[in-house]
Parts: sequence; C-alpha cells; structure tokens
Amino acid sequence: MTIEQTRQKSTGSNLPRASSGSDSRLRELDGWRAISVLLVIVHHLGAFQYAGFTAPHLRLARICELCGPLGVKVFFVISGFVICRLLIREEIRFQSVSLKGFYIRRAFRILPPFLLFLGVLCPLLFFGQIRDSWQGLSRGALFLYDLAPAHCSSWFIGHTWSLAVEEQFYLLFPAVWWLSRNIGRRRILPSIFVLVVIWNLSAAIFHWDQFTIFSARTGFACICCGVLMATFESEVRTIAGRVPAVLVAAAGLSLFWHPQDFDGLRGTAYESIYTPFAIALTLMFSLERGNWLRGFLCWRPVQAIGVSSYAIYLWQQLFTAPARFYSKPGTSIPHLLPLLFLIVPFSYVFLERPAMRLGRSFAERVRRSPAFVEVAA
Repeated sequence: MTIEQTRQKSTGSNLPRASSGSDSRLRELDGWRAISVLLVIVHHLGAFQYAGFTAPHLRLARICELCGPLGVKVFFVISGFVICRLLIREEIRFQSVSLKGFYIRRAFRILPPFLLFLGVLCPLLFFGQIRDSWQGLSRGALFLYDLAPAHCSSWFIGHTWSLAVEEQFYLLFPAVWWLSRNIGRRRILPSIFVLVVIWNLSAAIFHWDQFTIFSARTGFACICCGVLMATFESEVRTIAGRVPAVLVAAAGLSLFWHPQDFDGLRGTAYESIYTPFAIALTLMFSLERGNWLRGFLCWRPVQAIGVSSYAIYLWQQLFTAPARFYSKPGTSIPHLLPLLFLIVPFSYVFLERPAMRLGRSFAERVRRSPAFVEVAA
C-alpha cells in the first residue's frame, strides 16, 4: 500500500479521480454560487418589493416565491461540500487538521464584509432612513437570527439567518471531525445526516421544536448532504457520471416545485431529503459532465458574480426591501440597487481578498508554530 493510500484510509475518505492531483478551486461551484445569489435577488424583488406586479401571474409569483429558498439551499450544500473537502485534503497533506487555523480562516472570510455591512446599516437606522429594530440588528450581528425568538420582522438583517446556520455549522463540525477520527467518518457522518432528518420530520409531526426556525433545520440537512458529497466524493462522482443527463435536468427543474404544506410532513420530507440530494446530483453532474453547462458556469461574467456572491448576498438586502421598510427620507434607497456594481467589487478587491490572504497567512503561522494544537489523522 502506498503512502497516499494509507493517508486516504486513515481519513476515511478518498480523493476524486478528477481532482486528486490538484488543489485548484472548483470553478463550477463559483458558477453555482452566482446562480444562487441571483435566485435570491429574484425572490426578493418578485416576491416582496414588486409583489404587486407578480401576484396576478400565479405561476410567476410561485416561482419567485421558491427562488430565494432554493438559492440559499444550494449555498448550504456547496458550503458543506467545500468545508469538508478542504479538511479532508488538509488531513491528507499534513496528516492532521489545525482547528485553530480553520477558525482563523473562517473568521477572516466571514467577519470583515459583514462588519462593513453592519457599519452602514447602523447609521441608516440611527438617522431614520430605514425602518428596523436595534434588537433585530444586534441578534443578527451575533448570528442568532435562525432561532425562533430572534426571527422577528427585521428585514435588513433578516437574511443573516443563513449566516447563523453557517456559523453554527463551523462551530460544531470541527468537533464532530475530531470526535469521529477513530470511529470512522464514513460511518458517523451519514448517521448525523439521518439524525438531522429525524429531527426535521419529528418537529413537523409533533411540533416540538419551537426554538429553531424551519429554514434553519432544513438548512442543516443541506449542509450535511454537502458533507456527505465530500466524504464519498469519488462514489458520488461515479454516480453522477452514469445518470442520464435528462434525469439530472428533471431533478434540477423539479426543485422549482414544492408541496403546498410547506412546513408540514410532506414539505419537510421534500426539503430535508429530496432537495439536498437533487441539488447534490446537479452540482456533481456539472463537475463530471455536461460540457455546455460547465462552459456557462465557468464563463467569466458568471465567475465574477460567483466569487463575489457573499458581498452581493449581504448588500442586496439593503436595496430589495418592500416599501414599508423604508422611511420617507429613505424612499430613494431601492432605486440605488445599481450601486451593487460599485459596492461589491470594492468589498471583494479591497476587503475580502486581502482579509482572506491575511487569514491564510495567520493559519499557516499557526501550523508552523511548534506549539499549535493539531487533530491527528
């Protein structure tokens, strides 16, 4: 057995054929991030800000209603896949994972753009340009907006419920990664997904979970599905390579349909089981096959949107609110949506990219330090 095979066996995972020789970024996933954030914007414009125009057209209104939640779920699946994949590759390369380095990289990736966004919201609220609450703002700033008591009517910070799910995943997953190192991750991680599904279904049947919002629970199912994609990446790629393209297309299009009982048993099963795996199949198909699809996803304009999707997701919320969330002095704010073409490049070039480089630099210093705490493979 080669050294590389020994390392793969110790991590409980294996690298895919198509990417085992490179640490390069999966550009197709950036393309999907672009599609996801555009779906969120369509949702906010069509289902909220201009709901009066779409409401008479029932099918259009329904599509606009489903676009945003679907876009966020795609983000979740990608996040679980990418984070788990990075940990697997780090463990294979160094025979350990630096948890401290992981948290440093995540903090430098998430916090600087978010703090800038909050820094703009606070004076707008203070001077009465927008209608919101300081309580909602503070709960969003603490990444608690996915908890039911915090899920109030705050619009401008309301989208941070998804960031809260992501941050809680970042806090919990490394501990699971550490605890499962001797048990076998290819056994324990599927079990966690099953437990999340049971959590969702039992909450739908017995209504016992009044603490976590429905979207957060199904969001965790999507993230766990992404983790399974990375854990079984070679097998999933093989499956995606054999499924007929027409079935993949049908699975992707079916995501724009949803059972009427949104948070009932059927809707919960759809969101917790079918939706994550349909998204996973579509994503993996784009990595393995579908040259026309990959060509679109890797198209330069789509890539530009994808790599800056975090800033777009943050800032679009300011310009896409329903009219009632703007005060009279702030009525011009929705018309400033084209400012995204200035704000987003500024955020990515002058804030996000330097912060990510700095985070990676600090993480490397931690790994090189003789005193750093590592998780042995």
